[in-house]
Order: sequence, then C-alpha cells, then structure tokens
Amino acid sequence: MERRKKKDFWASLLFYLTITAWILLFLILLVFHRAQPEFESFFDRFYRLHLRTHWDIQYLYYLIYLVGGGILISIFGIILGRFRGRRKKDHTMILVVTGCVSLILLIVAIFRI
Repeated sequence: MERRKKKDFWASLLFYLTITAWILLFLILLVFHRAQPEFESFFDRFYRLHLRTHWDIQYLYYLIYLVGGGILISIFGIILGRFRGRRKKDHTMILVVTGCVSLILLIVAIFRI
C-alpha cells in the first residue's frame, strides 16, 4: 500500500541517483576496457599487428575520477536509502553494486599507476 500523498523529494532524489549510478557504472566499465592492455590473438600474430601491452595512463586517470564519483554517489545513496527508502519501489541495490565495483576498480587503477 502506497501511503505517500505527493512525490517525496528524497525518494525522487534516490531514484535519480540510481539512474546516475547505472550510467556511471557503464562509463566506468567502458573506460576500464579502454585502459587495459590489448590481448594478442591469432590474427594479431598472423598480420603482425602492434598491440599496446601496457595500461594507458590517461584512461586510468579518467577511471580514478569516475570511480571516485561512483563511490561518492554510492555512499550518499546508501545513506539516503537507509533513512528514506523503506518501500519496495525504492531501488538501492545498484548503489551498492556501483560502490563495490568502484572500490575494486579504484584498487586496480591505483596499483597500475
């Protein structure tokens, strides 16, 4: 049973944080893919293509900024969800997933620089 009479500002903020977390998670994974070294395949060896065998530092810096933003959004969203999002329609699990992925990728990026 929905007891909210009007649209709650905090509930809508939590909804928009969730959407932002999804977009940020996609961007984090895309930048991580661009930063990692290229893997050699049969065709690369056959055509003798030059591959980048090291991490791209510029993309790692972008990754650190995106991951920092993801951690901040996740922490704020989890705190907000703990106090304000007690309904089934208040989705907060993606904020936890974004926070975990962000922390893991932050550790990887720091050790690769």
